[in-house]
Amino acid sequence: MRHKLARFISMCGTCSRNSINKEDVSPDAENAADLECLAPEQIKHSKRKRSPVPVTLEAGRSNKDMGSNQYDQVRSLDHIVATRRAVLPLGLDHGVAPSQLEDYERQRQEIKAREGALSWDYQCMEHAEDYEVRADHIIRAIRKWDEEAIYARAKEQIGYRGQRHGRFMGDHYLTNVELIEQTRLFAIAQKMPKGAHLHIHFNANLLPDVLVGIAARQKRMFIMSDRPLLVVTDPRHPEYYRNFERARIQFSILSEDRVRGREADLFDLRYPTVAKAETNGVMRFRDFLDCFGEYYRRVKNDTGETYSAVDWLCEKIVFNEQEAHGLLQTAEGSWDRFNGRTQMMKGLFNYVTAYREYTRACLQAFVDDNIQYAEIRPNFMDTNQLWTDDGVSQIDNVGIMDIIVEECESFAAELTQVKEGRKYFAGIKVIYCTPRSFTPDQVEKALQECLWFKKHRLYGEYIAGFDLVGEESKGKSLKSFIPQLLQFKRHCKAEGVEIPFLFHCGETLEIGGETDGNLYDALLLGAKRIGHGFALARHPYVMEQMKKNNICLELCPISNEILGLTPRVGGHAMYTLLANNVHCTLNTDNGTLFRSTLSSDFYQVFAGKVDMNLFGWKQLALWSIDHSCLELEERREVKTQWDRLWFNFCHEIIRKYGRREEVISRLGM
Repeated sequence: MRHKLARFISMCGTCSRNSINKEDVSPDAENAADLECLAPEQIKHSKRKRSPVPVTLEAGRSNKDMGSNQYDQVRSLDHIVATRRAVLPLGLDHGVAPSQLEDYERQRQEIKAREGALSWDYQCMEHAEDYEVRADHIIRAIRKWDEEAIYARAKEQIGYRGQRHGRFMGDHYLTNVELIEQTRLFAIAQKMPKGAHLHIHFNANLLPDVLVGIAARQKRMFIMSDRPLLVVTDPRHPEYYRNFERARIQFSILSEDRVRGREADLFDLRYPTVAKAETNGVMRFRDFLDCFGEYYRRVKNDTGETYSAVDWLCEKIVFNEQEAHGLLQTAEGSWDRFNGRTQMMKGLFNYVTAYREYTRACLQAFVDDNIQYAEIRPNFMDTNQLWTDDGVSQIDNVGIMDIIVEECESFAAELTQVKEGRKYFAGIKVIYCTPRSFTPDQVEKALQECLWFKKHRLYGEYIAGFDLVGEESKGKSLKSFIPQLLQFKRHCKAEGVEIPFLFHCGETLEIGGETDGNLYDALLLGAKRIGHGFALARHPYVMEQMKKNNICLELCPISNEILGLTPRVGGHAMYTLLANNVHCTLNTDNGTLFRSTLSSDFYQVFAGKVDMNLFGWKQLALWSIDHSCLELEERREVKTQWDRLWFNFCHEIIRKYGRREEVISRLGM
C-alpha cells in the first residue's frame, strides 16, 4: 500500500507531499497509478514494432473508452480535491456538456473551485489566520491602485510607426523598474520577511557603485579597454562616442612589476590593444577618474546632469532595456553581453579589501532586504584567487574562506540581538562553485577541496553544497563529469558527511539536446535543488520524479527574462511549474547586473499573475526555508523567527493601509 501511495502522489502532482494519508487513496486511484508505473522488467520485455496509433478524441466519447493504455488522471485529481473540499457533481465525466445556462454557470464555478483546491498555495490559504486574510485583501487592492495610479498614468511609449503603447504591470522589468520603485506593492515587498535566499552569485549581489567606489580608493587599481575610447577628437563629430558605448572594460590590481611597460592612456587615439586583455595597455584608475570629465560630456536625460566616470562605468555593468530586448537579440547574444560584464566585475572583486568590504556590505544588504538566511555562490578556482592590495601576491581558496568566515562571525557579533519587532538574520553558508568549462580532472580536484572544507573544523558548518557554474549551453554538460560526481558521493558517504548537489540546469530554451539533458543527470545524481530549472516544464516525467524526490527549484525570474528565456514575467515557466505543484524558491541570481534585489523578484512574481496573493508569497518563503541546507535545529530556529516576522509584517500592512479611511476609499476597499 505504501509504495503505491508514493507512486500515486508522484503521478497526480498534488500540492503537498504530506497532505494525503494512505487511507484516503481509493483502489481506483491505486490502479491508475499502477497503469503508469510499470516495473522495469515489464518495460524491458515488452515488444513494440511500431509506434502506437495516435488516439483521436471524439465528442461525447470519454478518454477511458479510447484504449486500455490510457489512465484517467482527472479521477485521480478529483480524489485529491475530495479530500480537501465538498465536491459537487459535474456531469463532465460522460462527455455531456451542460445545456442550461444555470447548469453551465454552476459547473464553471465547480471547475474553478476544483482547480483552486489543487493550487500550490492551497495549504497556506486553507489554514490562514484572520489577520492574513485581511492583509491579503489589502495588498490585492493596493495592486489595483498601483495599476491605476502609477502605470495607467505613466507616459506612453511610442513604437513602430508611431504606435502608442500604454504602460502596464508585468512588462519588461528593465522597462518598468523606475515605475516599480514608485509602487506601494514594491514597498510592501521590501518589508516582507522572505525566508532564505538560495541562489546568489556572490560577486554580483550589490549595486555596481559599491565595487566601483571601493576601487576608486585603491592605489594599485588599473583600468583597461579592448579599444581606445576616442576615435576622433571633436566631441561634435557623430562618431565621437562610438567607442565609449562599445568598449569592453576590465580592471586589475597590479604591482609595479606587472605594470612596467604597459602604462597607456585610454583617451589616446593610439591606445594599444591586442587580442588578450591581459596584455592591453593599462591606465591608473585614479588618473582615469580625474581625466574622464574632459572627454565625456554627455548629460543624463532624466536630470540634465553631466555623467561622472562612476555613472558611466555603472551603466556599463547594468543591462540596458534595448540591449536585453532588441529586435535581433537572442539568449546567446544576451549571454555574450553577460560574460563581458562578469569579466569587468572580476577585477573589481578579486583583491582583499574589496572582498572583505563587499562581504560585510552583502550581509547588511541581506538584513536590509528582510532576508533571514542566505546561501552564497563564490567561485573557487586557481585563476580566481584574490590579490593582495599591492598586487604582489595572491591568496588561495583557503584564504578566501577565512575572509568569509571572519566577516560573518564579526557581523554576527555586532548584529543587534533579536527583540520583538527587530530584524533577524541567521547568517550564510557557502555553495562551493567551480566552472562547468573545467576539465574532468579540474572538477575532481575541486570536489576534493570541497570535501576537505566540509571536514575541516573551521569551515565545515559553512559549506552548504556543490555546484558547477557558467553558461550552460557553452560549458560541459553534467554527463561529462559523472564518474567524478559519483566518486564524490561515495567519498562523502565514507567520511560520514553530507554535501548535496545544487546544480545549475534547465536554464535553456534548447529542446532535446545535451544542455536540456542536464535535468536527467541532476535527477539521477540526487540533487537537492536545481538552479533555474526553466526547462523542467517540458519534461513531465522528470518533473514528477523531482516532486517525488523532494527536489526544489531555485527560480530566478528577472534573470531569466533579461537573459532571453522569456520576454515578460507572465510567460515564465514558473507559473506552469507552480501549477503542477513543483516546490520553488525565488532568487536574484546576479542582481548587480539587473539592478534588482530579492524584493524585485517577489514583486515581479506578483505582477505576472493576476490572481497572485499574499499566500503565494508565504508559500514561496516557507519552501525556501524548508529546502535550505540548514541543519534541522537551525531550520527550526529560522522558521520560528520567520513566523514572528510574518505576523508583524501582516499587522503592519493592516496598521498602515487598513485604518486610514481616505486610503481605504481610494483603494476601493
